[in-house]
Amino acid sequence: MTTKRKNLFLYLALACFIGLIAIFFVDGYLGIYDTTYITAGEQEQVIEPDYWLQQYPPGAEMTYYIGAQWGQKVFFRYEIDNHRFSSYSTLVQASVWQENEKVFDLFSEQKSMGPFDKATMEWTLSTEDLGQPVPGTSSQYTVRITYGEVARKIVVDFYYPGEYPVPPEVVPVPTPE
Repeated sequence: MTTKRKNLFLYLALACFIGLIAIFFVDGYLGIYDTTYITAGEQEQVIEPDYWLQQYPPGAEMTYYIGAQWGQKVFFRYEIDNHRFSSYSTLVQASVWQENEKVFDLFSEQKSMGPFDKATMEWTLSTEDLGQPVPGTSSQYTVRITYGEVARKIVVDFYYPGEYPVPPEVVPVPTPE
């Protein structure tokens, strides 16, 4: 009788251990994840999926910031990983915004992925499409990437390396004697 009881507790402990492993697998691995690769100049920046989970306060919209020189192209590579047992299909869109107004669309395509598959998209943001810069200033544009209910905001700060405008000469006012 005691050996059966000892085995029963061993089986229960083993079942609990397998249950914990299954919970960690389902909670930490299964789902839809997106990764963004941005190349501006000679530097590539990677926005991992867990960056967007660092919201403070919870529910706040996260924004990622990058800098680029006016005249350089900014290359985007966007990957959506389907870590689920079922297929996933979504419309992926990327657009450029400034001051809460859409400037133009960069990318729009319907993507379908099988179970544990990924989709990769690429597009380029060129300053030629943004108008004329003001020398010595910077211009910020927001690239909004959406798929399904998910929205990502990446602010690109383009700086113009031209000469700064010369301020008008200030003439001191003489003090009365």
